[in-house]
Amino acid sequence: MRIGLLSDIHGNIQALETVLDTMAKLRIDRYVCLGDLVGYGANPKEVIERIRPLVDFTIMGNHDAAVADQIEFAYYYQDAKDALLWTREQLDKDDLDYLASLPYIRYGENVCFTHGEPVNPEAFGYLYKPEQALALVPEYDTLKQATFVGHSHLRRIYEISRGNMVELPCENITFRDGHKYAIAIGSVGQPRDNDPRACFAVYETDAKRIEFYRVDYDIDAAADSIMKAGLPAFFANRLYSGS
Repeated sequence: MRIGLLSDIHGNIQALETVLDTMAKLRIDRYVCLGDLVGYGANPKEVIERIRPLVDFTIMGNHDAAVADQIEFAYYYQDAKDALLWTREQLDKDDLDYLASLPYIRYGENVCFTHGEPVNPEAFGYLYKPEQALALVPEYDTLKQATFVGHSHLRRIYEISRGNMVELPCENITFRDGHKYAIAIGSVGQPRDNDPRACFAVYETDAKRIEFYRVDYDIDAAADSIMKAGLPAFFANRLYSGS
């Protein structure tokens, strides 16, 4: 089975549509979203409407939680707060109820899906630094073979064994028996690894393999929609640099 993994779309419908067009050519059997459908971008409602019927499930991201009044806005800097308030105004009750209903973590056969680190998913802790991955080493026996996370907008692969952790290059890999993997899959709508292309991943369950993909999309259109919505220009400008 091939599972298409998306995360951190952040209201960027242009990036999402391009990613889904690409994924349609990759023999995807199931789709899973690791959270943050909304925030920053100008098309939160369109993203929810596109993702909701497509995916097996979506994990709750911190921006989803804030818009759905599940966490305090104090977590965010002012521009992000402004974007979240604007986003809330664009959504109807059904959209907000959907966001509020999203789970913080889900498990599959020897796999875990969460937005941030998996030990305390409600806290939305990051998992993109080696010291953050080291904190999972004592949890080796409770970890699934693969834990897929979003939140950081970065790609990372950490291979965890008993008493040890190694960061691997972000490239397609096949999992090794006796090891556990924590994998940050990057962002569809707002990459932050200095590559503006939309990012997604595919997990091949039979081969126990993760594949990463990058695709160009119409950044001009996404940035223009942010500016026309009156959202902070910073959110439009950073799309061009992927930072």
